[in-house]
Amino acid sequence: MAITAWGKAVGMGFVIVLAGCAQPAQQTEMVPGAIAPVSGSSKYQRSVRDVIGFGGEETNPMWTSEISKEDFQAALEMSLRQAGIFSETGRYTLRADILTVEQPLVGIDLKVVMTVRYNLIDRAGQIRFDKTIKSEYTAKFSEAFVAIERLQKANEGAARANIGLLLQSLGAASSGGRIGAVS
Repeated sequence: MAITAWGKAVGMGFVIVLAGCAQPAQQTEMVPGAIAPVSGSSKYQRSVRDVIGFGGEETNPMWTSEISKEDFQAALEMSLRQAGIFSETGRYTLRADILTVEQPLVGIDLKVVMTVRYNLIDRAGQIRFDKTIKSEYTAKFSEAFVAIERLQKANEGAARANIGLLLQSLGAASSGGRIGAVS
């Protein structure tokens, strides 16, 4: 069976559309690469029993990669487990509110800046920890040829760095993300 020029063009168009579809930030890519647990004497060891919050955005495959609240919270819980901070019997709920995710519309190197407010809330509803963390990650052209993939990598990197800074604030060491600012 012969493929016509029109058939080839349609096939190539389909491949281009698939290559250009936005993918959401992946949970596993938002977890820092290496996490050392908190010390046995840390007041945060096995202290968090639940992760909640608001913010984030679902990815529209025809638009841009985003960080969903659910995926960020899952990455956060994975990170807390690795750090020895998460436990089903913990005394705190961690509220992680994604305040902003600043993304570029175009560019060669794409920088994403993410701001998250974290609260540890005890069973009586009292806030015992309150910190706003701003992080950033720049995905270089060499990381992904397609811009939509670079944006996904920049989202994941900014979230990874943000989680890493939270872990540091709670006494756990982590690496695998660029250091941002804490306010």
